[in-house]
Amino acid sequence: MSEPVKLLIIESGEDWRAWLRRHVEVVWHAAQFTELSPEQAARLPGEFGGADFDVVVLTLEANRALGLTWLREYAGRRGFPPVIAVGVEGDEALAVQAMRAGAQNYLPRERLRHDGLIAALREALAERRTRGAQPEAAGGAAVPVMKGWRLVRELHASALSRVSLACSEETGEQRVFKSFNMAGADVATGVLFDRFLREYQSIAGVDHANVVRIFDLGVADDHAWIAMEYLAGGTLASRISRGRLTPGEALTAVRELARGLAAVHAVGILHRDLKPANVMLREDGSLVLIDFGLAREMQGRAGMTSPGMIFGTPWYMSPEQGHGGAVDERSDCYSLGVMFYEMLTGSRPFSAPTPMALIYQHRNALRPQLPAELADFEPLVHRMMAANPADRFESVRHVLAALGE
Repeated sequence: MSEPVKLLIIESGEDWRAWLRRHVEVVWHAAQFTELSPEQAARLPGEFGGADFDVVVLTLEANRALGLTWLREYAGRRGFPPVIAVGVEGDEALAVQAMRAGAQNYLPRERLRHDGLIAALREALAERRTRGAQPEAAGGAAVPVMKGWRLVRELHASALSRVSLACSEETGEQRVFKSFNMAGADVATGVLFDRFLREYQSIAGVDHANVVRIFDLGVADDHAWIAMEYLAGGTLASRISRGRLTPGEALTAVRELARGLAAVHAVGILHRDLKPANVMLREDGSLVLIDFGLAREMQGRAGMTSPGMIFGTPWYMSPEQGHGGAVDERSDCYSLGVMFYEMLTGSRPFSAPTPMALIYQHRNALRPQLPAELADFEPLVHRMMAANPADRFESVRHVLAALGE
């Protein structure tokens, strides 16, 4: 039997704590809860590491300054559980502050419902398992970053890579370092290391406002890393989790992402893993494409993602990619269409209990209708999401033209 889910809840109000317990226990019957007020949490010992908990739920309404201070103090510590911050709807400044302080997700209490809460908790639990599986570097130290940069905190970790935030000791500028543990990779075939290097090579030469900026690459005996810009606004996935976008916001988002994709496609690169989690926001709200770990050159160079191999995320994957077929720009266009649907409606167009069932739906199911008030967008969304590539826009530039560019 698996271990029960253990939650630390930091909230003053008993009614809210009871609501949270009820909804969690519907899914995790044996869940264990530890409940503290913000004042009690502030008095935790300095060495508190959170190892006894799987997820922390922290509310930031009654005493946001105290909650943010607590978040900055603990969330960046190695091994600390993911933190879900709960705050006020429409308070984008608070959301950004919470994400910058180390929260994995930010949820507005006014919009919080059972499905959204459980989805956020499942994501946090998956992140906790990933962090738990990450081996320590030699001597328990963090993977080194570029000389002259100081490690601030770890943002993400998996069995083979880490993403860390670092600060320039000279200027105070912040950058993200993605480190790859070559010792844990399949060095004999070079596949994983090749994928890491291709991520850098694919986008380092692309200078576009909607594509993440890559600054440098380093390689050592046992690890390699890339340095990229720090994007403080969180992911598009987190933004959607707080409620669907207005039609105007969704149109702006699709235009920005299409422009970024057009710049990437222009140098012969496909993204191949386009999804809200791989789109981040700058502080000014503009959208940025990240994580080109699955990118490949379209001109037929031998690569690790040849036809017959499936990479990507089934929720957003084109039918041809899901079935291991050859892909081109229209595959990224399909994924963008799925994201457009989700931004407009707040939900994904297809849902199924297994990845293969999702892949089947992308190819065979009818395209879902949009709500009546969004009917004007339906022809555009359906053409982007056409099951047959021949029925889609030929490229994202054609999508931009259809949007009035």
